[in-house]
Parts: sequence; C-alpha cells; structure tokens
Amino acid sequence: MDGLVYLIILCAGIAFWLNSRRAHEFSLGICRHFCEQNDAILLDETVFLRRLRIRRADNGRVQFERCYQFEYSHDAVDRYSGNMIILGLKPVEVTFDGQRTLL
Repeated sequence: MDGLVYLIILCAGIAFWLNSRRAHEFSLGICRHFCEQNDAILLDETVFLRRLRIRRADNGRVQFERCYQFEYSHDAVDRYSGNMIILGLKPVEVTFDGQRTLL
C-alpha cells in the first residue's frame, strides 16, 4: 500500500514538472513574439519563473498562475525588465516598457 502512495506522489510530481516545462516553453515563445512586435531583443533568450500560485480561471477551473520575468533591450546596450503572466496555458498580461497589456 505504501508503494502505491509513493508511486502516485511520483506520478503527480512528474506531471507537475512536465506541465511546468510546457508552460515555460509557451511563455518563452510569447515573449519572443512580443519582443519582435515591439522591435526589441529578448536578452539571453530566456524567461524565469518569478511567482507561482493557484487561481481560479474564468471558467471556474483551478489552475496555476505563473508570473515570468524576462529581460529585453531596444539597442543591445541597456537592459530592461518585463513580466508576463499566464494562467494555465493562456497568456493574461504582459508588462513591457512600463505598460501593462492585457491579452
């Protein structure tokens, strides 16, 4: 019986990890696209998780809300910081050049 509990915990952990990787890749693609639209360079080609919490979506389902931070530049000299919030795999908000854009 204990082995079954450990197996369930292991499977839940693997599922969470896979979901987190998928959300990370999804947010990286959105940030790349957003930087291209605004004539900016996504520095280091990376985003990192700043906050993770549980929220209820518009449809009533409980999902993970992830806030990712990224750095960008317009002239490849100065670094600016931006944020992106996704709920599940739906982009909710991007903060870029000090302006919030609701998606």
